[in-house]
Amino acid sequence: MSNQQPHAESAALIERAKRVTPGGINSTSRTQMMEDRQGNPVCFEEASGAELVDRSGNRYVDYNNGWGPIILGHCDPDVNEAVAQATAKRDIVGMSTSELEVRAAELVAERVPSADKVQFGTTGSEVVAHAIRTARAVTGREKIIKFQGNYHGWYDPVALNYISEPENLGQHDLITTGMLPEATEETIVLPYNDLAAVEAAFEEHGDDIAGVILEPVAHDMGCVPPVDGYLQGLRDVTDDHGALLIFDEIITGFRHGMGGVQEREGVEPDLTTMAKAVANGYPVSLLCGKDEYMRQFGPGARGGSVYFAGTYNAHTGGMAAVVETITQLEERNVHERFEEVRTTLTDAIRDHLADAGVEGFVQEYGGVFATYFGEGPVTKYRDLLDLDDEKFTEYRWEMIDRGILMVSKFPRANLLNASLTDEQVQETIDAAGEAIRAVSE
Repeated sequence: MSNQQPHAESAALIERAKRVTPGGINSTSRTQMMEDRQGNPVCFEEASGAELVDRSGNRYVDYNNGWGPIILGHCDPDVNEAVAQATAKRDIVGMSTSELEVRAAELVAERVPSADKVQFGTTGSEVVAHAIRTARAVTGREKIIKFQGNYHGWYDPVALNYISEPENLGQHDLITTGMLPEATEETIVLPYNDLAAVEAAFEEHGDDIAGVILEPVAHDMGCVPPVDGYLQGLRDVTDDHGALLIFDEIITGFRHGMGGVQEREGVEPDLTTMAKAVANGYPVSLLCGKDEYMRQFGPGARGGSVYFAGTYNAHTGGMAAVVETITQLEERNVHERFEEVRTTLTDAIRDHLADAGVEGFVQEYGGVFATYFGEGPVTKYRDLLDLDDEKFTEYRWEMIDRGILMVSKFPRANLLNASLTDEQVQETIDAAGEAIRAVSE
């Protein structure tokens, strides 16, 4: 039974928005939580710590966290104060560099194993575009390998084969219209966690493959960690064939540790893209990597031939957010807290599944977890097709009705927020027990 108040205020706002904005929203992905289970629009008015409040006053414990950027907590006072102080002194100049952006780059380079050099951008998609362009520039090759179920943003060569219908597997499945067919001709799509498929592709196309890009933990298709030896195998095969290995750590960077998945798994890529959690909600992305590849961005006589530009790159506010986010992640021992909270939650959910006699399982990694219904584990995209996506969605709606915001779109995972209190964790555990019993009836 829903504990939520009706959403008349949100419905009125969406109707107003539709008059000036296509569909009433500014990002296609926001349709995934724009309505309640009765189809009524939901808009959020406040965000603080680990809690959201919608326009009708309903409160939610947030496990979406802006699709990943919020790691310390919504409207974190330390980060907001650092940004306010920095932008009161300097906003945007558009020339040269600043002490703050140098410090931000130093902090990233000191923590991310593969980061000899760092370039800041604004969005995840743009740094993915620069990473792929660099791989092609330094190798003189054109083909790129990506993996089914991995998402890398709107850049045309990788804007395909994300959440695909079963009949579209094994072929190019574009996520948008308006793309030239030539944009994806040189993209090879393979199953995630299948090293043999990668080795076979290199046997066939090795002299033409510029690079391999992947989410080292596949969070855009839920919570799918790499199988043992997979990341090292990719490192070995790309080394053997002179191709670049690119880790898309836009979700995983800082969320699973200060050095990202590459530090946890002990495998260093050539280039790494990061965004989301690096600035606790401020619009910052970065590309980092080995000096021999990053020097391609040096302008004119100082470096290489790859163009990297953006009016808002290394904006003062964003750089202040990066520096303060790194500081607070370490001072608050956030990743240790994540391991503790995640284990408490997932152990309890497993107990609820067993007590209710429901066939289900939980997958987890660092600060992320997901509950699935069916037989696990999930190691590749095709495994998702055997799960009960309707029960997954129903369970998520039951949680939302109880004030626990777990996005109802299959197969999305839940992301932890360092501001979660013990009381909110217990509230989540209690709601999960009720929701699992509800979907078992």
